[in-house]
Amino acid sequence: MRKGWFIFCAAVMLLAGCTEKAKVVVESPKDVEAPEEIPLSEKEQIKILPADPAKFHFVVDWLTETKIVYVEKENGFYLLNSFDVQTGQKETLYEDASIIIDALIHPSKKYILLHTSVDTSSATIKIVTTDGAVYDEIKVASTELGIEWNDMDPSLILLTAFHQDWTFDLFLYNGKKEVLKILPIDDPFPKWLGIDTIAYSDMEGHLLDGGEIHTYSLGTELWGQLNVSDVVYFDTYEDSILFVQINKDGDASYTIKKKDGIVQSEWKMPAISNYSEWIFPDIEWHSSDTLFLTSPETGGQLDELKSPYRLVRVTAGQQDVVTDEFTEGILRCSPSGQNCLTGYSSENLIDVKKKTQTTWLTFPK
Repeated sequence: MRKGWFIFCAAVMLLAGCTEKAKVVVESPKDVEAPEEIPLSEKEQIKILPADPAKFHFVVDWLTETKIVYVEKENGFYLLNSFDVQTGQKETLYEDASIIIDALIHPSKKYILLHTSVDTSSATIKIVTTDGAVYDEIKVASTELGIEWNDMDPSLILLTAFHQDWTFDLFLYNGKKEVLKILPIDDPFPKWLGIDTIAYSDMEGHLLDGGEIHTYSLGTELWGQLNVSDVVYFDTYEDSILFVQINKDGDASYTIKKKDGIVQSEWKMPAISNYSEWIFPDIEWHSSDTLFLTSPETGGQLDELKSPYRLVRVTAGQQDVVTDEFTEGILRCSPSGQNCLTGYSSENLIDVKKKTQTTWLTFPK
């Protein structure tokens, strides 16, 4: 069943006020509940998925405590599949004739966002349920696309559409109001802060010196600024914001604050740079006070590091090293935070409690 129809407005048309609507069925934030399941570490040994390198595309994320979603291509279609590492069961959730460039699973685990395309000048965003029903489609003109999906309300999406000359348009899509509109924000990489505020960085000087964090309210259309400076990196989760400053000793000082300014936690880690800017790997949030990130044991220049990156779990500011040998790749952790995927193809599964690593995805020759 398909609910919705395409929205297509080129940038010029959108600036002129084009707001074609698409029907969408999404639940309100109060209906979003995390699944309650037994962590994989308390169950039997994991099953292995042997994948065909000619068909395999990429791993998306965890759907449940035992199911991992991935994309592969077969018979001209891109398949959104799941694999249960407890039972070994495979299931096709959705298939599409268009290229699936990227996919995101909402924290509610009820919706999956697909970034698809049939050409190099446009992108189509499709919101599907876990049973394969397409609830919404949004098409925008772009050569590259940045996506920020609201953690709390799956009907809110920020889309940064880059064009061939690297100019960009920042769009807000509101599925409940069925509106796609351009936002007056000059930063192409903003973050959600709650359901009605957007945060973005403002660095007027050198990137190594950091800058400020500004905000824009969707409800009032008012601009604001957080009471913090010299910020070299920031990220958000629901209504919490994490920001990093470099202290006088050259370490990275992390702070997590609620939207109202209350400090939740603080800690320090080694700082890494590549001479022109500070390097911070992506953070995997588990909750507003627990997250996973990677860090070397000592700081310095990126090309002079002598120690490998470690996987660290931070809870209320307290650091716990999960593994001393972290393989590069996108970090994805299960809903309970008991298992994380790492590796170039997300082929490794780390048991956070036991601090052991196994391979769940192989590519037989």
